Amino acid sequence: MKSEHLVGTSIPRFTFDTPTTPGNDFYKLCEGEHPLVMIFLPAFDHPVTREYLTRYLQTLPRLRGVRLACVVRSSPRMVAKATQGAEFPFTLICDAPGVLYGYLGVEQARGILSWSFAAQRIYKAAKEQGYRYNSNAPQQLPLTLVVGHMGKILFTHSGRSQTDLPEDCAAIREITREVVRTMAEDQRRAHPHCSDETLTLPDLVGWDDLDGSSH
Repeated sequence: MKSEHLVGTSIPRFTFDTPTTPGNDFYKLCEGEHPLVMIFLPAFDHPVTREYLTRYLQTLPRLRGVRLACVVRSSPRMVAKATQGAEFPFTLICDAPGVLYGYLGVEQARGILSWSFAAQRIYKAAKEQGYRYNSNAPQQLPLTLVVGHMGKILFTHSGRSQTDLPEDCAAIREITREVVRTMAEDQRRAHPHCSDETLTLPDLVGWDDLDGSSH
């Protein structure tokens, strides 16, 4: 399935493993009070993945009114070993075979086509720490989704480079706020006689505190 056709479709129910817990229900993850942002990254030990996971961890207090799940192309055992069994403060979905990547049409680009200046800086720093890579090998491009209840996809952005994804938790929050705002406008146009007080967003019940005023 091509990512540009994902909005309005639903991801089928499946179970997933995190580094510490096997067999989690995806639809249960989607049932939370706040919207779920899913970010698809390369393998856990990839320099771009490490960079962005670190940024999300460092800026986590700004992730108000939205939840985060990062998907990595690594096994739970590998990630658990790398993190010494530590719990992540957000969901980390391990998909080593790339089943979700294939279903959602997550793309790859070869060599320099996937590189940005930010990616070059990340690779340079990783190389100085001993990381080795093949610059001509295909590189996983990121995918960002906003997902509602029952796996309904509300927003999608396919990265054009390896660093074309939300830079931190503040950016994740802003993307989600814009998605909810757009859906509210669409609802008003569909029901012009509804007041703001009575406006209900389908599948978005409980998502009205994105401004963080209740915190």
